[in-house]
Amino acid sequence: MIFQQLTPMRDCGLRIADCGLRIWKSEIGTCALMVILVTAVGGYTQSRPSKPTLIRDTATAEGKEEADAKEKEKVLSPLEAEKNLKVGDFYFKKKNYSAAIQRYLQALQHQPNLIRAYESLGKAYEKNGEHSKALNVYKDFLQKYPDSPKAPDFRSRISDLEKKSG
Repeated sequence: MIFQQLTPMRDCGLRIADCGLRIWKSEIGTCALMVILVTAVGGYTQSRPSKPTLIRDTATAEGKEEADAKEKEKVLSPLEAEKNLKVGDFYFKKKNYSAAIQRYLQALQHQPNLIRAYESLGKAYEKNGEHSKALNVYKDFLQKYPDSPKAPDFRSRISDLEKKSG
C-alpha cells in the first residue's frame, strides 16, 4: 500500500479533535488534505440555495398590487400594533412626545380599532401642545366607536380641551 511506503517528514502539530488523527506533513498528505478541503468547500457552495429573484409582471400597474398587499399587511398585524404601542409608551414616559405620536400612529395603521392607541395618541398630542390635533383624535374615535366603554372619558377630554381653547 502507498501509506506503508511513505515516511512522515515531521509532525506539524495539528490534531483533528473528533477522531484523534494527526496530520503529517508530506507531499502526498498535503495534496490529500487539499483535495478533501476543496471537495468539502465545493459541496458546501453547491448545496446552498440560491437567492430568490424578484420577477415583476409588466402587465400590472406599477407596483399597485404590491402597495395594496403592504397596506393589508399593516392593517392585519396586531402584534406589530402592540409593539408600536409599547415603544410609544416608552417615548411618552421619556417625554419625547413627537416620537410617541409617530409610534401611536403606526399602531393605528396596523390595528385601526385599538382604543388604547387613540387614547395615548390624544394624550401625547395634548402634552406636545397640539390641542387641536388631540381634539380631532378624540372626535374621530367617538365617530367610529360611539358605544365604546371609553366614550365617556373621550367626551370629558373633549370638553376639557374646548374649555382650555375657548
